Amino acid sequence: MSFERILGQGQAKHILGQALSRDRLSHAYLFYGPESVGKKLLAIEFAKALNCLSPGTEDACGTCDSCRKIDHRVHPDFFFLEPTLSTPTAREPAIKIDDIRELQKKLGFLPYQGQTKVAVIDQAEKMNLQACNAFLKTLEEPPSATILILTTSNINQLLPTMISRCQGIKFNPLPPEAIREILLSRGEETMDPAEVDVRVGRSQGQVSRALGDEATQTASYRPEMIRLIDQVSFRRMDLLFQWSKARAKGSEPLSPILEEMLGLIRDMAFIRSGGSPGQLFNRDLLAELEPVARTKPLSVLLEMADAVYRTQNALSGNANRQLALETLLLDFCEAA
Repeated sequence: MSFERILGQGQAKHILGQALSRDRLSHAYLFYGPESVGKKLLAIEFAKALNCLSPGTEDACGTCDSCRKIDHRVHPDFFFLEPTLSTPTAREPAIKIDDIRELQKKLGFLPYQGQTKVAVIDQAEKMNLQACNAFLKTLEEPPSATILILTTSNINQLLPTMISRCQGIKFNPLPPEAIREILLSRGEETMDPAEVDVRVGRSQGQVSRALGDEATQTASYRPEMIRLIDQVSFRRMDLLFQWSKARAKGSEPLSPILEEMLGLIRDMAFIRSGGSPGQLFNRDLLAELEPVARTKPLSVLLEMADAVYRTQNALSGNANRQLALETLLLDFCEAA
C-alpha cells in the first residue's frame, strides 16, 4: 500500500484516503507544516493513487506502470515544480512566472495517459509575486480533470488569496519512533546508539535534521548559546555584539543556528513548565539547561522565542545578517 511508505502523518493520510474512497476530491490542496516531515512524499503518493491502474479503496498499488512512472517523474500527466536558481550567481532558488506559465500550458490539455492531471508545487512559498498572481488564475479557474497540490513549510509567506482557494492539510513533526526507524532504514544502524539518540532527540521531528551532517556542527554551538541566553542583559552589551559579529561574519548559514537556539529556548520553557526531560530536544544537555531555565520566567522565554521567529522572517527577506542578530539580542535584553 502506497501511503504506508509515509511514516507518521496519520491524520493527513486519513483525510486523503477518505477523499479518494468517497470520490470527494478538492481541486487544490495545501500541505503545510515543518520542513522534512513527509509533505512532498505524500503529495507524490497521492498523485499515484489518483492515477493508479490497480488502486485500492484509499491508496495506490505502488507497482503498476503508472505508479512507477510517477515515482520516476516521467508520467505525462504528472507535473512537479520546485524552486531553482535562475542564474549561477542567484542567492536563493525561486519559482518564477515563466515556470508557472509553462505549467499552465501543460495543464491546458486533457489527461494523456491517466485519469487526472496532478501538479505538485513544492515549496510554494518560493513563488515570486508575479508567479503567485499568475498561479491565482489557475486556482480560481482550475482546468478540468486536474488536481493541484502545494506544499509549504511557511504558510505565512503565501498570499491569503492562495490559501483560501486550497483545502489545507496540516502536517506535524514526526514522532521519535518514526525518526529512529528512518535512521535505521537508511543504513544508520552502524551509528553509535548514543549518537542515534541525540539525533532523534534533536531532530525536532524533521528527517533532514536527523540525517544532516550540519547537525554535528550546529550542536557544537549549543553550550555557547546557552551561556548567551543565561547572560543576556543590557549590562553585557559587549558579549552580545561580539557574538552577533562573529556569527554574522561566519560562512555557515544562520538558519540552522537560529533553529538550534529556538530548540534550546523551547526546552527551557518546557523545563520551566514542569515537562518531562524525555521530551526535550536537547536532553543530552539537561544539566546545562536546567539552571538557566530556573532563572528565566516562562513569559521571558516565550518572548525570546518570538524574537527568534521574527529574526528568521527578517533573514528570509534578505535582511542584513549582523543587524538582524543584533536586533535579536536587543529583543532578548528587553524581554529579560
